[in-house]
Amino acid sequence: MPQFHDALPTDYIEPGETTVVSVDGFPVAVANVAGEYFAFQSLCPHQGTTLGGRPLDDCYITCSQHSSRYDVRTGACVEPATDGFSQDLMVFSTRVIDDVVQVEV
Repeated sequence: MPQFHDALPTDYIEPGETTVVSVDGFPVAVANVAGEYFAFQSLCPHQGTTLGGRPLDDCYITCSQHSSRYDVRTGACVEPATDGFSQDLMVFSTRVIDDVVQVEV
């Protein structure tokens, strides 16, 4: 059964930034979109390129390898890879308790 786990302090990433953290031993990307936190799979489903650590463009993150573009709030693939591959990201629920972002895995 999924549970919330501490992931990072809220001041660890600024708005527009992302990072990868280990949540219960599972690598998860966390994004700060205008002070709201979203968690999603850390690797692009196309060929496994790391997404976390890349900057956001509003609420979107773009894979550096084949330009897939994702909405980090929903995981939706809004622009397929250059070869046409399109698959949404897995997303995880988040909450903030006592200035700590928690992720449900």
